[in-house]
Amino acid sequence: MAQTSFQTTIPFQSWDLDLLVDYVLKFHHRNIRRKGEDLAVRLNALAGSHPELNRVADHFRNSVADLDMHCQKEENILFPYIIDIFNAAEYGQEHAPFHCGSIQFPINAMMADHSEELERHERIAELTNDYTAPEGAEPEYVQALADLRQFRDNLLEHVYVENEIIFPRALMLE
Repeated sequence: MAQTSFQTTIPFQSWDLDLLVDYVLKFHHRNIRRKGEDLAVRLNALAGSHPELNRVADHFRNSVADLDMHCQKEENILFPYIIDIFNAAEYGQEHAPFHCGSIQFPINAMMADHSEELERHERIAELTNDYTAPEGAEPEYVQALADLRQFRDNLLEHVYVENEIIFPRALMLE
């Protein structure tokens, strides 16, 4: 899925690479884990009395689990190296090569994960009629769909910041 239409008022392009990584870690990864887990539980509970949400709850639960693994790979492998090469460039130092050759391979894997998750969230949007609750739905249902939309919007920003800014800059520094 192409990531060219994302619009933001935050000037991410002007941020240093280490700040971008820190933002992704502290805002996006935390939100995926905290809000994602809570929303998955709420969707599962709602699906008990609203069978039309069963597939939505399944897709979302799988998304949260897959995104958690994705975040772990970034936190444990890719981002520490990106910070190392950024710091080396900032201080005019040499940096050790990536343990698996180039970071292009893990970046490609992360971008593939992003595409899969965006496609999954497109399916969720379709299943929920673009996050629109049925007429007369209880407030919890309406709020869950609003939270799903917000989760998707945050995911779009996460993917934009990584695919369009962090990863290209890291590859230029390597």
